[in-house]
Amino acid sequence: MSDTDSDLEPIEPDAPPEAPRKAKKVKPPPRPILIRLFGVSLWGAFKLALLCVVVGFFVLASQFDPRDPDVDMGSMLAGMTRSAWEAAGWSVRNFWKPALAGAGLVLPVWVLWRLLSLPFRK
Repeated sequence: MSDTDSDLEPIEPDAPPEAPRKAKKVKPPPRPILIRLFGVSLWGAFKLALLCVVVGFFVLASQFDPRDPDVDMGSMLAGMTRSAWEAAGWSVRNFWKPALAGAGLVLPVWVLWRLLSLPFRK
């Protein structure tokens, strides 16, 4: 027997092979708060604008005035139903008016929702 043979360890046939090492997941740095708050994709911005227009149709079609002391939800719904077709034709000619009217209601609610859900977003 030579000196090199004594340095070798016997191989055990029943020994399990070493498991490959798993790569550690690298966490991306946190996004800035303004990006988390107002970061919207192009599709998300389109949906938000469309929602503003739809809400604006209903607001303008119903001639809703929140300052009126005699605000009646039933008559408001009846007025919206009566003038829905007229509003659709008018909106085709004047797209920007319902977009602005709807944005006046939708955007503050959207910002509030984004603020409230901020701690739960990555």
